[in-house]
Amino acid sequence: DLEKLNGVVNQYNDELENANQILLDHNSLLESQVVAHNEKLQECAHQISEQASQLQERDEKISNLTAQNRELEKLVAALMSSTSWKVTSPLRSLGAFARNIFGSSKPAQENETPKTDLKLKVYRALTDPKVKSFVRKIEDICAEKCPSVHSKILLPMKAAAKSALLKFSASKKKSVGDGVKLWKMSASKFTGLVSVIVPNFNHAPYLRQRLESIYSQTYKNFEVILLDDASTDDSREILNEYHEKNKSNTRTIFNEKNSGGVFNQWQRGIEAARGSLIWIAESDDYCAENFLESLVDAFTDDAVQLAFVRSDFIEDGVKTFSTDAYLSDVKSFDWTKNFAVTAAELVELGFGVKNIIPNVSSTIFRKPTAIRERVRELWQDMKLCGDWLFYLDIIKGGVVYYSPDATNFYRVHKKSTSLKIQKEPRYYEEHQQIAEFVAENYHVTPAVHDKHFQQLEEHFFSYYGGKDVEELKKYFDVKKILGVSRKPNILMCVFALSIGGGETFPLILANELSRRDFPVTVIDFQMSEELPEIRKKLNSGVPLIRLCATDGLADVVDAFKIDVIHSHHGSVDEAVSYVAENNSALHHVVTLHGMYEATAEVHLVNLLNRVKKSVDAFVYIAEKNLQPFHAHDWSTDKIFHKIGNGLEPSAGTPIERSELGIAEKSFVCCTVSRAIPEKGWQSAIDAVTLANKKSSRRIELVLVGSGEMYDKLNGNVPDFVHLTGFKSNVRD
Repeated sequence: DLEKLNGVVNQYNDELENANQILLDHNSLLESQVVAHNEKLQECAHQISEQASQLQERDEKISNLTAQNRELEKLVAALMSSTSWKVTSPLRSLGAFARNIFGSSKPAQENETPKTDLKLKVYRALTDPKVKSFVRKIEDICAEKCPSVHSKILLPMKAAAKSALLKFSASKKKSVGDGVKLWKMSASKFTGLVSVIVPNFNHAPYLRQRLESIYSQTYKNFEVILLDDASTDDSREILNEYHEKNKSNTRTIFNEKNSGGVFNQWQRGIEAARGSLIWIAESDDYCAENFLESLVDAFTDDAVQLAFVRSDFIEDGVKTFSTDAYLSDVKSFDWTKNFAVTAAELVELGFGVKNIIPNVSSTIFRKPTAIRERVRELWQDMKLCGDWLFYLDIIKGGVVYYSPDATNFYRVHKKSTSLKIQKEPRYYEEHQQIAEFVAENYHVTPAVHDKHFQQLEEHFFSYYGGKDVEELKKYFDVKKILGVSRKPNILMCVFALSIGGGETFPLILANELSRRDFPVTVIDFQMSEELPEIRKKLNSGVPLIRLCATDGLADVVDAFKIDVIHSHHGSVDEAVSYVAENNSALHHVVTLHGMYEATAEVHLVNLLNRVKKSVDAFVYIAEKNLQPFHAHDWSTDKIFHKIGNGLEPSAGTPIERSELGIAEKSFVCCTVSRAIPEKGWQSAIDAVTLANKKSSRRIELVLVGSGEMYDKLNGNVPDFVHLTGFKSNVRD
């Protein structure tokens, strides 16, 4: 046993010795690894030290560069404020202009020769916003510092340049294809007031959802007009509740007796509206919170008259249909994208065949000055197509904008009046009235009316239950529609929205033509500074185009299907002639406001030679307007027509003599015109000076207007001369 025990002990000793050796080996390995790690740590510490040193050097360099940058900024600021920098500014702009022309990498279009390519580069450069901005700055400086240079040199040069640009734009070949001519909008940020009209009749179950969707709009500058047409449910309690919660921007108008039709409520709401835009939000519909936000900016383009969004059709709380499906047969437009198009194009390509706006809640439009009498007459008997008629009327001569970026939810009721009417002959009779209205107001092809009939024919046999197409023809007579006399599309050309008879009279005439139901569009050639007070003279419901924001006058004439173009200023007459001379379907009318007889002979000859090629009729106000034509052997028998000046009725506000410092017994003379030498202000002063020397009664002279002569005479006239400056309503 002792031997066995000694054997076991020896065995354990051997194993222990082996374990000790293993530990010694591991310790040796660990020591070598520790040494290696320490060496690496020392190396890392050295690298960190080097990087820290480099960071310190970099920080010092940044500090030095920052200091140098501050010094450079001071030098640049001093340079830009120096006289030499300001003096050489035109040269730098000319250099950029030259690079724009000769350094462009844009390839020439097909069929462009090097010569036409250069012309196109010049055209693109001159119509570049930066160049226009530079020209405006130069013009402002000249107007302030050198008014004579501004009026006698710069403005004529600007007019001539614009005329040349228009000539080139008219000569450009248009691309031919199947694409729709969409309108290139000049939109910016809209901040104006929107009037939200909620016409209600017995829609209490839907009112809260409707009103919540209005008051939660992301665009906040709106007022709400709550209308009730003698409801018999709880509608008024709900309307009053929301009025109480939103008194700052909400009004109520309640009828004690039903008005007899929804269109009467529309009219009442529009008349009460204070905003420049109208949204008729029907009381049983609702919408997305971004509805207004997605549309309002389009109206900063003064040609846009109406905008609308996509709609989902809701029945019993469930979506049953959508704009995408409803407009699937109007294939000319991509309804998944935003676009703008002229009313003329839209009616030809779909709106003349079907009402592409199934629900008024999906639209906003400019507040009309008044709903035209023709529309009010047709509204009296319409139960279904009155909204379609209204849209077609307010967009005449303008542009329509569409956005799929927001959704209107259109509630459809199974027992609605519109569904009932579709089973009555009245449905087709109202379509006949719409088609006749289209034929009277829009330049459309006969194919539009044929397609309209085809759609009604399908409805007649499938929904109405008709048996004989001859019955449908009694209600919808294409031959009668094609016999309707069409009103011409008129383009009123304005030199600028500034003071002067030739500038303001076209606006007055456009307002009156619009009031008399003519499709009229105004185009501003922007050849002088725009004055807000003059802009206000044009009704907001008359579409306005600013020419520099378009691709050219010829494109406008084409897109708006213009029949008559009416100009009122020599330089504009000349520019228009380049477009009109080769368009036999376009009639050019010129009204003479006294400019031709005041034009220098060398320019007059060129002007007369140019307008002779295009003008179909001259309208003159006074016999003296004919002098330059007689002097150049023009026959004034056939195309010259004398029509006296006309102004819209206006209630004048008397000006007390004491406001002008004029005695009650004095005799008062008044001259109203642009304050330029050619208008005879100095002659008027001289004449009244002489008259005062010979008259026992004091004679006072009031000079109304602004411009070069006002600046020259202000503070330097006799005491009987009174300078008022610019006045928006000169008849006061």
